[in-house]
Amino acid sequence: EAYQVLSNEETRARYDEGGKEGLDGAQQGMMDPSMFYSIIFGSEGFEAFVGELQIAALLGGGAEEDEMSLRLVNHKQRMRAASCAKELAALLAPFVDGDAAERAAFVERCREKAAEMATTPFGELLTHVCGRMYCSRAKLHLQKADYKKLGGAGEAMRARGHAVKTNTQAAASLVSMYRAGRKMQGLGEGEEAEEAIKAQLNPKVMATMLEGAWHLAVVDVEGTLRKVCKKVLSDTSMSADARFQRALALKALGETFLAAVSPENAADGPKKTFRQQLEAFASTMMPPSESAAAAAEKADSGGYVGLRVEIHGLVSKPELNGSFGVACGWDPEASRYQVLLLDGLEATPGGSYVALKPANLRLHSLPGGEVEEEASEP
Repeated sequence: EAYQVLSNEETRARYDEGGKEGLDGAQQGMMDPSMFYSIIFGSEGFEAFVGELQIAALLGGGAEEDEMSLRLVNHKQRMRAASCAKELAALLAPFVDGDAAERAAFVERCREKAAEMATTPFGELLTHVCGRMYCSRAKLHLQKADYKKLGGAGEAMRARGHAVKTNTQAAASLVSMYRAGRKMQGLGEGEEAEEAIKAQLNPKVMATMLEGAWHLAVVDVEGTLRKVCKKVLSDTSMSADARFQRALALKALGETFLAAVSPENAADGPKKTFRQQLEAFASTMMPPSESAAAAAEKADSGGYVGLRVEIHGLVSKPELNGSFGVACGWDPEASRYQVLLLDGLEATPGGSYVALKPANLRLHSLPGGEVEEEASEP
């Protein structure tokens, strides 16, 4: 909210004049919190697997927390699990009913889907979250028949340990998130407060907020997938052998998801840590700064990653010219940016991605003027 207020001249003027009360009626053009959350950790590619994230549903439902609204959210979550289970069962069917060739084709389709999902912001990480849960639940089912070998018991212990670790990480991140929020709230109002808030709004602080949101998303996704997998693997309309084959298919799906690599991490060289990825994404939410000018000089080597860009000079897709996006990744082999298209200057859940040459991009805003490049085809 602070970023959206201070990065807009009209809302900033209202804030300077009347403080927070002066923003009444001016927030209609701001991005809805549920949409913001879905943009970061959700996309069309994941919808069939994890559905709508619960926190996005809560944020989208307004501020009321009465019994009726909470019951509605709980109902939506039950429907979410049922819908995802139906989608997953349909996805696994060719493996369950097919021969060796059809099973090989199933694995290849899963690999292609995982590679596509890994191209979105945090897509590789979220694909791995799904993959780990699929593999874990499949192994539990496959090993459940013979606990004497401790195979199933061992997987059950690992699953419980992982759940404890995930919840602990989420709690620790939320504490950091809360502290950062309290620090922002204590800066007050007026011109001095505005400058102080601007100073606090840097990628590191935003990354702390995003980290808390990410760990909440992981807890949500893993909890949902446990329910989804239980429905799929305990379907009494199928024989025990068919459920066993489903578990094999689920394990194969999980392994392909765990092997997915984003275009950025597929390149040679050091891989970004989770924190570095958060800070890079957070920088896309910052107002343009002098550092953007330095990034422009490195456009041909991935210097635009994490910055807002404008598309220009396309011939095969002229309808994209003048559109805005965020350069979310860089493929050094193809010399292309993975650009998340924006709706005007705002992102939308499940936004489309295009691969573009540096010459077809220029920074949306620079203190010293736009960076013009020669037009070229993607």
